[in-house]
Amino acid sequence: MTKPKKSKVNNNPFFGILAAIIVSIIGMLSVYIAGNARGYDPSLTVLVRNALLMSVFLIIYYLLKPKYKGDFSILVVVAFLTGLGFIVQYRISSAINVDFQETLIKQYSAAAKKKMESDSLTTITAESDSTASESARERSFDAIQDEAKQLLRLEEFKLSRLVREFIENVPGWSRVIISYLIALFSIIYFVKKCSNDRFMDSLSKPFFWVAVTILLLCVFVVLSEVKTRGRFVYQMTPWEAFKITIIIFLAGFFAKFKEDFLRERPKIKGQRIKRMLIPWGPFLLIWLIPQFLFVLLKDFGQVIIYGGLVVVMIFVITKRYIYLFGGVAVTVITSKLIFLSESFLPAHVMLRFKIWSDIWVLPHNQAWWDSVYQVMNSFFALNAGGMTGSGLGLGYPTNIPLVVSDFVYSAIGEEMGFLGAIVLVSAYFVLFLLGMRIVVESDNDFEKLLAVGFTTMLAIQVFVNIGGVIKLIPLTGITLPFISRGGFSFLITFIIIGFLMGLSHRNGRRNAP
Repeated sequence: MTKPKKSKVNNNPFFGILAAIIVSIIGMLSVYIAGNARGYDPSLTVLVRNALLMSVFLIIYYLLKPKYKGDFSILVVVAFLTGLGFIVQYRISSAINVDFQETLIKQYSAAAKKKMESDSLTTITAESDSTASESARERSFDAIQDEAKQLLRLEEFKLSRLVREFIENVPGWSRVIISYLIALFSIIYFVKKCSNDRFMDSLSKPFFWVAVTILLLCVFVVLSEVKTRGRFVYQMTPWEAFKITIIIFLAGFFAKFKEDFLRERPKIKGQRIKRMLIPWGPFLLIWLIPQFLFVLLKDFGQVIIYGGLVVVMIFVITKRYIYLFGGVAVTVITSKLIFLSESFLPAHVMLRFKIWSDIWVLPHNQAWWDSVYQVMNSFFALNAGGMTGSGLGLGYPTNIPLVVSDFVYSAIGEEMGFLGAIVLVSAYFVLFLLGMRIVVESDNDFEKLLAVGFTTMLAIQVFVNIGGVIKLIPLTGITLPFISRGGFSFLITFIIIGFLMGLSHRNGRRNAP
């Protein structure tokens, strides 16, 4: 077997990572300046915190540099996407926090004013009463002094906001910082693990433990849905872990039974059935169980992602277009049948299909307008952005309720315009090409399928999110990798990046002269 041709790799990403850090800092400074110009104060301490977290990419580079033989371009693209995510989340959180702070101060001021008026009335009554004692008048005067001090504290709230914000938010920030650091340093951990041949063998050969893990996670999904309405520990969605385990399972399975999938069908009917049951039986059993649970949990976005993942992986291992086109045809036909059979779908899923197909019809009632309000504002935001956008910090992202997660692409389109949105999509496309280059350079079926699975998972997730926002497909509630808010999904995404960089390292080590 001839070795795959090795492409030129980027082994000096320092300036690329540094540029990503500088771009993120400039973007957040633009939000900070625009916020002050518009009358609200974005958090300066959050800006500094995010800048320090971005600098961790340089630490990761220097820790990997001595022995890493792979392509550092993946790390550069991920640094750029993470920096863009920091900019967008900093912008959105500033808008949300200022609304909350203004409401809090108004409520506090109104309560203090009302109490002062009440105490002032008591003072006047006490003074007009000839029988009131001197102690009563002193108590009334003390009450007025206390309220005056409370009003002074309102002014101090503005003067010492930076210090107060830092002290009060340390517990919340510690969780954010720890989760981001764990996610970032997971890249190093999995790069080093993937360089170990014994570790890779343990993944590829006895892959049955992955199936057991999937089944156990299914139990946790059901329990978490019953107990906490779809959330697990610290608001985590437990099926995020499927992104790792099911890809490892599928890669190991297809690598092991590759010849069975490629073998011609026997002419004898009995042998044909037996031959089909050998590869397809265990696969369908293990894969359909979590898919069935996703249907029960009414999360059809995950069904689309994992369905598309399997179609691509089968096509890569067999190179037969019948699987690719067949998978697309099944998806289209199934979607049409589901849309026609309204009784089969949950109400919120059916509503998403109707919004997708009939959003521009005149609202039948207030309930319909309430349902399409978010999607409409998303379209208005994208349209308002035009070619170059309204400018960072100068839009109105909070008009979209779920802008921090599902509709974050709309916030980018509004303030960065069509050009900014194209830059984002181009960065994802470059990441996809880098993942596919790992696939082409690999001469090991299991590693090739791992790279295909992880790259396809990210690509489908991006397509499903952006496609739902621009009305290409129905909304699914899938987040945008590196950009949307979500600590656990962020961690899983960086573990995937760690695997991809580890596989790139194995290719570089294998193809080195």
